Amino acid sequence: MNGCVIRGTAWHAPETSISNAELVASYNAYVARWNAINADRIAAGELQALLPSSEDFIKSASGIEHRRVLDKAGVLDPDRLRPHFPRRPKEQASVQAEFGLKAVEKLLDKTGYDPKDIDGLIFACSAPQRYFPAVGIEIQAAIGMGGWAYDMQMACASALFALQQAKGMIDSGAADAILIVDPEIMTGINDHRKRDVHFIFGDCASAMLVERADRGPGGWRVIGTRNETRFSNALRSDFGFLNPAERAGGEPYEPGLEQDGHRVFKDVIPFAAGVSRALIDTHGVTPAQVRRMWLHQANIRIIEMVAKRVLERERTEDNAPAILKTYGNTSSSSVVMTFDLNSADMAAGEKGVMCAFGAGYGCGAALVEKRA
Repeated sequence: MNGCVIRGTAWHAPETSISNAELVASYNAYVARWNAINADRIAAGELQALLPSSEDFIKSASGIEHRRVLDKAGVLDPDRLRPHFPRRPKEQASVQAEFGLKAVEKLLDKTGYDPKDIDGLIFACSAPQRYFPAVGIEIQAAIGMGGWAYDMQMACASALFALQQAKGMIDSGAADAILIVDPEIMTGINDHRKRDVHFIFGDCASAMLVERADRGPGGWRVIGTRNETRFSNALRSDFGFLNPAERAGGEPYEPGLEQDGHRVFKDVIPFAAGVSRALIDTHGVTPAQVRRMWLHQANIRIIEMVAKRVLERERTEDNAPAILKTYGNTSSSSVVMTFDLNSADMAAGEKGVMCAFGAGYGCGAALVEKRA
């Protein structure tokens, strides 16, 4: 077995940010108009009035204060409440490939890696912009690498599911170096018309380079990984290619993001903590020996409770840093981004756990150790 190392990580977030105040003003304008248009049906008991949102509600429910977005105008337009990306000709890079390339270019510059020395690329995120050709192959072509590329999905756990696949190929000798790319344009997936989710997501792309351990010193040894899935409808999007076939005549049908927040909170905490604990137990590592956790940035209370259960101590910004206050929930890219921002200070020999969890449910964890 060759052994697997994370050689480097990088990320890219848009410069444009939306504050809670801006988001609330836009959403409440939409609510006021919708309630006015449907006033008679609301009065007759046929419809329920939509409730307004507030900055206090958002901060209390999530811990988020800002989120980075690719298109601020579209998200804040009460007539639209979604980003606007003009349709591009086939000869031009797709929006998602272009976004992912920004993280890849930062990673290649950071590591000094030649794309020709990379065997494969795994494009892993909540949803690809199109079904085929794979967006990963588009990125592969853009950076001039050979080998292979493919797209995969496991919602917010996508990056760590891809890491397990990459580790398996490297350990077995099937590949020497693999690039993982996670471009998450979550403002395009989110339904900004729903009070319980309109504030959650931001946009971010991340990239991770994984290679054989004998290619040089440094990096992070991937001691082990663990992936688990459990079916749940508590966090679901029915958007897909069969949507047109599901319409009856001219019936409007816009499947969007649906979430039972209370159920997700109740289910995910023991699930994520259990997967992480099972991983470190398997490798004979105690909670006291885990210097830090890099958790998916879903919700501040989930971060606090998962960290406490795994580490057996209160969460601090040192042992389980949180970045969602500034960036929001950026799905699978968030765990890589959190790792990249909060790992340089660790000493050789110190261990940490990456853990991400999301719809499906899917949970991925990785036990890593800083190398000299």
